[in-house]
Order: sequence, then structure tokens, then C-alpha cells
Amino acid sequence: MKKIALVLLIAFLSGVNIQLFAQKGFEFPDTVKYRKNVIRWNLAPFLIWSKKNINIGYERVLKPYRSFSINAGYFELPSLTKGIFDSLNIQHSRKKWGFTVSGDYRFYFNKRNKRMAPDGLYWGAYGSFHHYQFQNDIVILNSPEIQGALNFGANLNIFSAGVELGYQFIIKERLSIDLVFMGPSLSMYMTKMTLGGNIDADKENEYLQAIYNILSGTIPGFDELVEGGSVSSSGVKSSFGFGLRYLIQIGYRF
Repeated sequence: MKKIALVLLIAFLSGVNIQLFAQKGFEFPDTVKYRKNVIRWNLAPFLIWSKKNINIGYERVLKPYRSFSINAGYFELPSLTKGIFDSLNIQHSRKKWGFTVSGDYRFYFNKRNKRMAPDGLYWGAYGSFHHYQFQNDIVILNSPEIQGALNFGANLNIFSAGVELGYQFIIKERLSIDLVFMGPSLSMYMTKMTLGGNIDADKENEYLQAIYNILSGTIPGFDELVEGGSVSSSGVKSSFGFGLRYLIQIGYRF
């Protein structure tokens, strides 16, 4: 009799615990009707870098307070030689294109948020990869002493991994506004650059040296391509650094 009573007591307490656990929001209210998916557009690269950047994301809720998301799309940087048009004529870039892929795993704060994922404050771990390449034809202006042109090209790869803090607003159960306002990361940069041309001028020409100085200050690693006044060189450079991640995404929940 005592064993039966003990079994019944354990079953009763287990049922109470399960009910309380569900009330706290650790189980979906209805797995059939609960909207676990969000598809969205990342506005950050479009607004910051180039109007050609189109980056689409998808988030899937795995548990009431956890989810994962992926982003992918076209990636393009603005001109690296901006601000020197008084001295150089930057022709249209050739082979200018790139792409980006990223993903994160999110933990929504169950005690802080009134609703379950994908609504509310969250933190997460993320990784990303950016690839970008271009070639520019550069013609020197305003100097009758110098004849010719330069060709500068680069391939840029960036691997990043870090943590993020963000907030996602769900408006009227459908509209999503996702903001990542803090995302420190450790990044590895790999750059391959080429510099060629047929400049006909004295290597010690002050005007030519001034142009090199401008390019060196504008393009990271450019000075490594120009050694001893040479205008035909190439190089590969890799380095580690710190980066930040900022996202502004608008989406649709379904």
C-alpha cells in the first residue's frame, strides 16, 4: 500500500512539475500553429556599403527560447580609392563582385522576455565569411610629365567569429524587426593584391610619389606592392584583428 501511495505521489508531483514547466513557457503552446520561421532582408550592407548589396536571412526557432539563423547574399564594397579624383581618373571596375555567408545560434532570455522566441532580447554565437574582388584601371591626370596608367586589383577574404547581443521585435505576430547592436569578433583577413602598369616617368618624380602615398594611405597593404619605385608587383597578406557586427533586418514571420 505504501509503495502504491509513493508511486501516486511521484506521479502527481511529476504532473505538477510538467504543468509548471509548461506554464513558464518552456514548451510551445501549439506546435502546429506556432510560427517558428522568419525570412528577412538585411539592410545593413545595403545602407552602409553599396546599394547593390542584397542579403537575405532565415531564422528557425528550435526551442521556445533558442533558434538558429543563416544569411547569404551579394556583397560589394565602395571604391577604395575614393577621395583622390583630383589626381587620378578611376575607370569603371572590372570583375567587381563578392558574396557573404553567415550564421548564428541564438539564446533568448526567458526571464527577461514576456514572449518566446523569436521575440525579445537575445545573445548568440556567430560566424561569417566575406569574399570580395575587383580590378581598377587608374589613369594619372594633371601631370604632363607622366604618361601611362596603372592597374590595381585585389581579392579580399574575411573570416570572423564572435558573440552578439540583439533584440527582435515581433509586431502583430507577423512583422519582424531584428537589431544586432553589439557583436565583437575575432577576424582573419586574407588579401591578395596585384599592381601593374606602364608608367613612363622618373621613379623619383614628386607627383608620382604623392599619388603612391595617397594610395598607400587609402588601401591597406598597398605600400607592400610598391618597393623601390616598382609599379609591377603582387602580394598576399594575412592578419588577425578585431571586428564588429551590426545588423538591421526586416522580415516576415510565418
